[in-house]
Amino acid sequence: MKVVRTRRGARIVEDDVVLSELLAKPGATHALFDVLAACVAELAPGPRFAMLGFAGGGVVAPLRALGFAHPVAAVDLSRDGEALFRELSSDWAGEVQLTVEDAGRWLRRRRGRWDLILEDLSVPSPAGTVKPYVSFDQLPDLIRSRLAPGGIAITNLLPLPGTSWDSLVARIAHPHRNALVVIFEEYENRLILAGDQLPSAAQLSRRLRRALASIGSGQCGRISVRTLIRS
Repeated sequence: MKVVRTRRGARIVEDDVVLSELLAKPGATHALFDVLAACVAELAPGPRFAMLGFAGGGVVAPLRALGFAHPVAAVDLSRDGEALFRELSSDWAGEVQLTVEDAGRWLRRRRGRWDLILEDLSVPSPAGTVKPYVSFDQLPDLIRSRLAPGGIAITNLLPLPGTSWDSLVARIAHPHRNALVVIFEEYENRLILAGDQLPSAAQLSRRLRRALASIGSGQCGRISVRTLIRS
């Protein structure tokens, strides 16, 4: 992992993959992090927000720019990137607490339920950056069990060589009544938004584009939202 300083802040890069885009003030990263932040800001039904995977907190700058002022409770296996995040954002980031622990263990032991859980875990592999196995095996049901009524789960999904997108999405979405999929023009990632109560794909598309436009994000107009049709 290496840090690349930029005019607006810094990037955390691993194997030529940008794991996090950190800014020195709230605003748009013009990257996938803006869309993650817009999904959280538009869908969170309450203030209790958990983030599984921190990777330097690239989502925080666009999240605060969008007016989401609630505390961020994050968990990661490493503190790599936290010092850089604090250096660049401590003056404006608000309450951001990072715990170093296994995400599943942390989620099980925390009291209460969450209004929104963002699952943004990844691990390096010979095939590139992929989701850990726990993201498909244990976390979907665990996340569902830890949501408050009306709560939302968001998963940043990466491709897995030898496995179809349909199969990956189905594994993530199966515990939930409804699911939407956000597709990017320039990233292979897909976002799975799941919960008992979701807006329609058309409604969410309009809301996300409006939110992204409000912070001047280059991702505005470069995403599409689809309803997950279960087989």
